[in-house]
Amino acid sequence: MIVRRDQEEGKIAPPVDNTENAPKRASPGQVENRSPAQMIAAIRQDLDLALQHHNAGRLPEAENIYRRILQADAQQPVAWHLLGVIAHQVGKVDSAVDHIAKALAISPDYVEAHNSLGNALKDLGRADAALASYRTALVLAPDRAELHCNLGTALAEIGDLDAAIASFRHAVALKPDFAEAHRHLAGIKKHTDHDGDIQAMELAFARPELPDGQRMHLAFGLGKAFENLRQYDAAFSFFAEGNRIRKNTRRTSVDLHGNFFAKLAEVCGSSLFARHPAAGCQDETPIFVVGMLRSGTTLVEQILASHPEVHGAGELDSLSRVISATVGSTNSADIPEWIRCAESVQLEPAGLNYIAAIRSRASDSRFITDKMPGNFKHIGLIKLMLPHAKVIHCRRDPADTCLSIFKTYFTQQHDHVHDLVDLGRYYRFYAELMAHWHSVLPGFVHEVEYEKMVADPAGETRALVEFCGLEWDDACLAFHQTVRQVATASAGQVRRPLYKDSVRLWKRYETQLAPLLESLRAGDQDRPQS
Repeated sequence: MIVRRDQEEGKIAPPVDNTENAPKRASPGQVENRSPAQMIAAIRQDLDLALQHHNAGRLPEAENIYRRILQADAQQPVAWHLLGVIAHQVGKVDSAVDHIAKALAISPDYVEAHNSLGNALKDLGRADAALASYRTALVLAPDRAELHCNLGTALAEIGDLDAAIASFRHAVALKPDFAEAHRHLAGIKKHTDHDGDIQAMELAFARPELPDGQRMHLAFGLGKAFENLRQYDAAFSFFAEGNRIRKNTRRTSVDLHGNFFAKLAEVCGSSLFARHPAAGCQDETPIFVVGMLRSGTTLVEQILASHPEVHGAGELDSLSRVISATVGSTNSADIPEWIRCAESVQLEPAGLNYIAAIRSRASDSRFITDKMPGNFKHIGLIKLMLPHAKVIHCRRDPADTCLSIFKTYFTQQHDHVHDLVDLGRYYRFYAELMAHWHSVLPGFVHEVEYEKMVADPAGETRALVEFCGLEWDDACLAFHQTVRQVATASAGQVRRPLYKDSVRLWKRYETQLAPLLESLRAGDQDRPQS
C-alpha cells in the first residue's frame, strides 16, 4: 500500500479511504485568493484525494493531482516523491529517480523517499547507489524493519549473502511477524537443521489471525527450508498452501496463452519471413535469453555476463514495451494481426527503439543480454525487428522445470503457475511454439539444455560463447565469481559452481506431482478451444 507522509509532524499516516467525502478542489480563480493557511489545507486535501486514487490503482488520476499540486507549489516533497513512485510503477524508472531526487533536494531527511529511490536505482541495475539510499534511510530510521529487508534484497542481488542474511534477521528481530523478510531469509540460506530461523517461521505461521498475504510468504519460506532438510512431504504441503493463496489473487484461463501461441504460429510461417528478407534493424547488440521460468536463464546470462564484452542487463521489459508502442496496443491478442499486416518499413524503427532502450543500460558494451524468459513468444518478431540478434533458448526437464516454478514465489504475477494441471498445459503450449520457431527459423535459436550444461560445463559453455560470436574467455567457466547484480529468484544459486542437486528433483515429489505429470503427458485432445 502507498502511504503518505504527514508534513507537519513528519509521520507516516494511512491514506483517507472515503473518496465520496473527499473535499472538492477549488477552481483556479479561487486559488489565487487563498491565504497561505488555506493553500496548505488545500494541498493536504489534494494529497489525500490523490492517495485514494493511487492506492486504488487509478494512477493517471493520481498523477494529474500530484502535478496540479506541484504547479501550485513546486516545493512539495510528498508530491514529487509519489509522482516518482507512479513513474516507477509504470516502468519509467529514470523519471522516477529524477522526481524522487527533487523530493530529497527539498527534504533531505525524507525516509520514504530515500527508500523509494533505492527501489528505483536497484531496478536500474545501479546496485551500489541503491545500497547507499537504503543505508541513508536506515541512518534516519534504524528501527524500520522494512528498510532492513530492502537492504537485504539489494545485498542478496550483488551476492553478499552473509550481509543479506544479517539484514533479514535484523528485520525479523524488529518485527517477528514480518513474513516477507522470513521468506527472503529462507530463500538464500541453506538450512541444515531445524534451527531458530525455521522455528520463528513456524511460530508466525501458526498464528490463527495471520492474514493470507503473510501466510503465503511464510509458506514459500517454510517449503524451501523443509526441502533443505529433505523433509519433502512437509515441504510440498507448504508449497501447495502458498500457491493456493497466490492463485486466489488473480485467475486467468491458461487457454488464453494457448490460443495466443497458436495464433502466433499460424501467422509466423515461413512465407512471412520470406516476405521481409532484409527488414529490421541490423544492429548486433542484443542477446536474448529465453525459456520457461526456472529453466536456467539466469545461469546462462551469468555465464555470458562474465565475458568482458557482454553486459548482463537482466530481465528487461523493453521488448514488450517496444512491441506495444509499435502495435499501438497493450493487448497481446492484437499482436498476431499486426504481424500479419506489417510492412517491412515498420520493422527497422521498432528495432532501433529497442536498441536505444537497452543501450541506456550499457552504452559501451559490445553485447547486452536481455533475460526476460517470456520473450520466447516473441522470437518471430525478434527475427523481423532485429535479424542479427542472438537468441538462446534454455531448456530443462519439463517436470523439474514445473516443480521449480511451483516452489518459487514470483514478485510478478504469473497466472498459470499456481495450479499443477495449468502448469503442465502451459508447458506443452510453450514447447509446441518453440518447436514451431525451430521449424520456420532453422539455426536462429541456440539451445542450451540445463542437464547437458551441468554434465559438461566446459563443452556447453564453449558452444554458447561461439554461437554469440565471442572469443573464448576463462571467466565464463568461473561465472560464480563474477560480481554483478542478479535480481531473480536464482540470485543465490549463481554464486555457486554448477551442481547437480536439482536434476531429477521431481522424483522426490512424484506422488504429489501426479496431476502435473498427467498434464504434461496429455495429447492433442487437451488443446485450447478457440
